[in-house]
Amino acid sequence: MGDRTWQRRLLFLLTGLAVLLLIGQNVLSIGRWLNEPFPGFFVHENLTVGPYSVPGWTGQTAGLQPLDRVLSINGRDLRSRADLYQSARSVPAASSLHYRVLRNSETLDLTISTMNFSLRDWLLSFGIYIFIGLAFLLIGVSPYFFHASSPAALPLCFMVLTVFVWFQTTFDFMTEGVLPKELRIFALSLTPSAAIHLALLLRQGNLTSLSLRSIPLISIYGISVVLGILNSATFFGPLEYWIAFFRAAYVYACIGALTFLMVTGYALRRTDSDLERSRLRVMFVGALLGFFIPTLITVLTSSFQWPIPYNIALVPTIFFPISVAYALLKYSLFDLGRVLKVALSRVALMTLLVVIYAIIAFVVAPWAGSYAKDPLVPIFFSVFVVAVFNPLLRWLENVVDRYLYRQDYDPIKVQEEISMFLRTLDAAPSLAKGFIQRITELLGIKNAVLMYRGKNATEILGSATETMAQTAPGIDEPMGFAEIWSGSDYRGISRDEVKTNPRFREKRDLLLEVFARWQAELLMPLVYEREVRGLVSFGAKKSGHEYSAEDFRLLGTLTEQLALSLENGRLYEESIAARTRAEDSNKRLIEMDRIKKDFVANVCHELRTPVSTIIGYSEVLRDLDLSGDARKFLDRLVHNGQELSSLMDNLMDFSRMETHGSSAQIEIVKLKEILTGLETMTQRLIRERPIEFGIHMESAIDSIESDGQKLQQILVQLLTNALKFTEKGRIDLSICKRRTGIGEFLEIAVADTGIGIKREDQEIIFDDFRQLDGSSTRHYGGTGLGLGLCKKLAAALGGEIRVTSEVGVGSVFSLLLPVKSPAFDVEKYSSDQENSLSL
Repeated sequence: MGDRTWQRRLLFLLTGLAVLLLIGQNVLSIGRWLNEPFPGFFVHENLTVGPYSVPGWTGQTAGLQPLDRVLSINGRDLRSRADLYQSARSVPAASSLHYRVLRNSETLDLTISTMNFSLRDWLLSFGIYIFIGLAFLLIGVSPYFFHASSPAALPLCFMVLTVFVWFQTTFDFMTEGVLPKELRIFALSLTPSAAIHLALLLRQGNLTSLSLRSIPLISIYGISVVLGILNSATFFGPLEYWIAFFRAAYVYACIGALTFLMVTGYALRRTDSDLERSRLRVMFVGALLGFFIPTLITVLTSSFQWPIPYNIALVPTIFFPISVAYALLKYSLFDLGRVLKVALSRVALMTLLVVIYAIIAFVVAPWAGSYAKDPLVPIFFSVFVVAVFNPLLRWLENVVDRYLYRQDYDPIKVQEEISMFLRTLDAAPSLAKGFIQRITELLGIKNAVLMYRGKNATEILGSATETMAQTAPGIDEPMGFAEIWSGSDYRGISRDEVKTNPRFREKRDLLLEVFARWQAELLMPLVYEREVRGLVSFGAKKSGHEYSAEDFRLLGTLTEQLALSLENGRLYEESIAARTRAEDSNKRLIEMDRIKKDFVANVCHELRTPVSTIIGYSEVLRDLDLSGDARKFLDRLVHNGQELSSLMDNLMDFSRMETHGSSAQIEIVKLKEILTGLETMTQRLIRERPIEFGIHMESAIDSIESDGQKLQQILVQLLTNALKFTEKGRIDLSICKRRTGIGEFLEIAVADTGIGIKREDQEIIFDDFRQLDGSSTRHYGGTGLGLGLCKKLAAALGGEIRVTSEVGVGSVFSLLLPVKSPAFDVEKYSSDQENSLSL
């Protein structure tokens, strides 16, 4: 490893020095030629015209062709190239010079004007060579610099180095000749051999090593050396021989490009690896655009005199190193597929636009007449291009997907259908099973396996197609989900990528075992909150076609949604389970509450008889002529017994209403009868206490439609409360009618001058078993049940209870009841009363 590192560093050091020297020499040469007169063309050192020209140069305009030999200038024979350039510089620009040239054994006389060599002329002629050569080198050495695993990285590095030298020495080769001409000649002849060497590494679809001592390589590079020697030896010899070898060098370059295409195409047909197939496709397209077409143009120009400038023809060559370097550095199957799709669709789009433009120009121009120079014409073409650009591009991308990758589904429809399914709220197992079923059917995938571990979950959710359901294994430790995707790169991976990508070197065997056991071609992560929680494996397609970049994009998008849906499904399951547990617990609580209330009612019922007996005997004893403490004890016994009896009645009523609800027996209630009983009860409870009691009722009020028993129970509770919390003062019971927008109501108010209630406590006193504080319980007694029971009874009667109070002043409890109950049938009630009287 140390030796290889040393060699690598030495190679880059020497390459860097060569680059600096060649670029520096070019900069010096350019400085001596810019803004100086030149003949309007350039010649080789053997006085043959070079194929480097720009439209508008006077040499091409006057009819001069590449490889014509210049014999004389203004009647004076030329002995060297320097004489030609010096003659052009000795006269002002645009001066006419007369040349005699030799073309195919024929002598021609041409008059050519001199020109001023501007920066634009340099950029369009030789500057293109320099910049493309530099880009060639920087791009081509990147696989070797970044330690690409392919053995093709070094031949590619050598090839781009020869191209760089070829391109960088072109300007010097055509102008001053400071550098040896053999430097450019051998760089040109070695380029196709390096390309063939690179192509041979692709045989049988595998990038394998090829020894430099092998006979094929010796023969290939031998051809380059022979061509270079012959080209150099005949450079100043007979013109026919040199031209033959000159053309042979370009033909050999074209043969090298064609060989590269043929070997790449052969490997493309033979390989079974999706990754290698995508790599070879990218290389094939790049070689076609950037290698074969430019070399073919040079052959057509040099051999058949096609008027295509070399410098313009060599611009597409940049596609070749880009495609090969990208294919060698990229290990993701789908990055390569995306690049290939973009390249093919954009090239096809440009071609179509040019064809459309040409058709319009040729068809419309004859009828346009003077309108052809109208400034609106460019605007029309611009609008036309904008209108057709996006539709054409989408159509071409669909064509690439359909015919290159055999895509037989609509990705937009598939994404919409599965996304719609994933948005449904369902349990995680159902979502996983539905996703696997739909994705395999719509994309034609043989098998798929899904594994997911939810947040804070200990068990793994698994789902698979029927063919894998019984045999799909789990992830073995220590190969967990997160270990497969390290860092922040959560892209899917393919089987072929694992085989070649250096980042999988340490865990390659474990990953390949997972691929083999799951019969998988792709592994897509399930990421939630920047953490890999699971994965989905996809097997081969039923059609036998490989996965495309569009497949990868679609599966990546859907698995991102799937991770969120599974987590939501897991939370949904937990919420359903929690709700079920809460419902079961609530049912148990309700049952326990019912049992408790039945128990309280039963206890109260059982206590009623002994308590009534105690009260009865106590009252009998109290009627005897007793005095002193005995009388006092009996009064207390009767009083407490009555309170205990009232408490039991309240508890029984409360339990009955809680368990069975409250239903009112509506009848016509005579208010005076109820008030008479209430007055008697109140006066008995007041006895000798300093409290006055009064009843105030409007004379127009006589009766009400209500439940008399419940009404009396409410009023007894309100009066009892008023007596309990009033030490002295007055208690008033008032009855009046009130009219509202919804009917006529009866207001029965119990007012006292007791301790009063704070404003913030006036709502809570109606809660069950609720008192203001512990001090009132200790001082006044009670359970806090009375007012809550009153509120329930009032609601059963269709009314409500309100309270107004001020601390230290007193309280007013108002009972509002409808005078006429909507559920009461007066005629039926009258009939029932008559029947009861007759009985």
